[in-house]
Amino acid sequence: MTVLVVGAGGRLGREFMDRLSSLDDLTGLTHVQCDIADSLAVERAVLELQPTVVINCAAQPSVDVCEKDRDQAYRINVLGARNVAHAAFKVTAKVVHISTDYVFDGTADHAYAEWDTPNPINWYGRTKLMSEEAVRRANPDSLVLRIAYVYGVHGDNPVTAVVRAAETGARLILPDDQVMSPTSASEVVQQTMLLIQRGAVGTYHVTGKGQTSRYEFARAVATILGLDIQLVPMHAADIPGRVPRPLRTPLAHEHLRLEGQDMMSEWDQALYEFLVDHKRVLLHGEETS
Repeated sequence: MTVLVVGAGGRLGREFMDRLSSLDDLTGLTHVQCDIADSLAVERAVLELQPTVVINCAAQPSVDVCEKDRDQAYRINVLGARNVAHAAFKVTAKVVHISTDYVFDGTADHAYAEWDTPNPINWYGRTKLMSEEAVRRANPDSLVLRIAYVYGVHGDNPVTAVVRAAETGARLILPDDQVMSPTSASEVVQQTMLLIQRGAVGTYHVTGKGQTSRYEFARAVATILGLDIQLVPMHAADIPGRVPRPLRTPLAHEHLRLEGQDMMSEWDQALYEFLVDHKRVLLHGEETS
């Protein structure tokens, strides 16, 4: 298997590079090395490397930035995703595309299954839904993985935000009514590789099992790490200057469950194991032995 990770400098891309480092043929391209909005640059890179699997972790993930610069968000999230999928198709490679729970509007009274109808309420969600459709059209051998609230050792994420606030003494205001399925980046990699090895195609929900609010998630992080921090719960609608997000987007893993391939843990179990394993890195920047 020859694997190319696009967006290798980001939070999830770096996790893939770390976890797949034992592969004989692994290449990562950062945004500087390959701008996915440049179709010719993407095609040149893929034709030169001849991968059998292309994992696209490149995106503009900020809801607020997407809303402020819609054109740029569209270029990266939609046209960029199409470029990567099409280039992969040209070398008969599978493409893995990372999407989001924000393709849903958050009004359902149940966890969203893969077959529920998307209805995004902000531009970020709309671009990610359009990216899913573009990838499927460009490359039939595609895996679309919807993830949510991803944390890990790399980059800014929900865990490091709590740690940073504790270090600086800042109050952390978090919505107590925005509910989702927090996800371990390392488990995303593990589940993705199982799907690739089994030749899976289509759309899968790959998140931690169960659900919690952003506020309760932060409380769990602070409790497990023993942090002294002021967490302030607030309804999402009352947080000023914030682009609307869907309120309830827990994801059900129906395709994984029905195919007997679900390796994802309960969100609280995965979080506890991650924090215990990486406590020294998170708090002191020390690598664990």
